[in-house]
Amino acid sequence: PTLASSGDISVEWERKLGDDSSLTTTLTPNDSIDVEWKDADWTANINMPIDGTDITGANVGIKREVNF
Repeated sequence: PTLASSGDISVEWERKLGDDSSLTTTLTPNDSIDVEWKDADWTANINMPIDGTDITGANVGIKREVNF
């Protein structure tokens, strides 16, 4: 858990899924749920703003690291 000087709190949970894969979820009450899924060169990020128990939308981003 992280506690800011303003009293805001957030909780992060990380799960290793394999050698180069992980899933990380961060909950910030009355603000957002953030999920990051890393799978080798691919990364997916999902941000879901929350207000109480309502999810007000979702933003999804997917990227791949390419080395030349």
